[in-house]
Amino acid sequence: MTVPTLSHPADTLPRAFIVGCQKSGTSWMQALLNAHPEVCARGEACFGTSLLPRLAGLTEAYNKAQRAGTTNAFDADDSAQIMRLAICTLQRKWFEAAKSKSPVRIIAEKTPEEALTLDTLGRVFPAMRVIHIIRDGRDGVVSGWHHNLREDAAAFKSRFPTLASYTRYFVEHHWLPYITAARRWGIEHPEQYLELQYEDVLDHPTEHARTIFGFLGVDASDEPVGQAVERASFRSMSGGRAQGETDNASHMRKGTSGGWREDLDQASIEIFEQIGGSMLDTLGYPRAAAMST
Repeated sequence: MTVPTLSHPADTLPRAFIVGCQKSGTSWMQALLNAHPEVCARGEACFGTSLLPRLAGLTEAYNKAQRAGTTNAFDADDSAQIMRLAICTLQRKWFEAAKSKSPVRIIAEKTPEEALTLDTLGRVFPAMRVIHIIRDGRDGVVSGWHHNLREDAAAFKSRFPTLASYTRYFVEHHWLPYITAARRWGIEHPEQYLELQYEDVLDHPTEHARTIFGFLGVDASDEPVGQAVERASFRSMSGGRAQGETDNASHMRKGTSGGWREDLDQASIEIFEQIGGSMLDTLGYPRAAAMST
């Protein structure tokens, strides 16, 4: 049996995390990054939301149970080292699987919920980079509604019988807290944080891909950028459909923005804007009333 140490070639590579409210383009961002020959990107590993809390709980429980005194207890630095070793152990497997893309220069992971755990991840990887992608939450509601109906319509409708009830849940428990938490972390770590709006990236994918790859420190020249944009295009990821060609049975449903205007009922729009209106204003998304005048 090999004793694990932080000595694998992958262990010293920079780390990046893709975050954002569900249905905001994080899957597309992961695909774009993984299409670059110098990036190994996967998801959803749930490091910040599942693995790290459990490891923290184990070290805390051991500290309480052991009887050898305070010098035998794990401190915060010890716990961070254990967490780092655990993540590196798993990501070595990613690195080995991506060797055909060599030389990999950065490892990226996508779990939307990690927008809420960036402080913890930052203790494990202090130099990590974060890509936060934001989408108009009203489009996110529509996308999430159809996604959940595909997954298990009966269970979903038993919990959220109306679109309006799901809208309230989405904006209160996902859209607002995720954006607020990630932006707060970004203010505290401006050099390590890149914020993008889905609609802008959709309109100008090549320009933004160049910005993204430059931020990650990998080749941002025309050839790798163009190849990555093509491989992560809606047509490629949807199996050949054009943007705007809707398939409600597909994870890649439509590939456009602004569909909430037709797909959300008035009650849902009013609920979303009542709760999330201030954030819409901050992000520059016009409210429905302003669009009708």
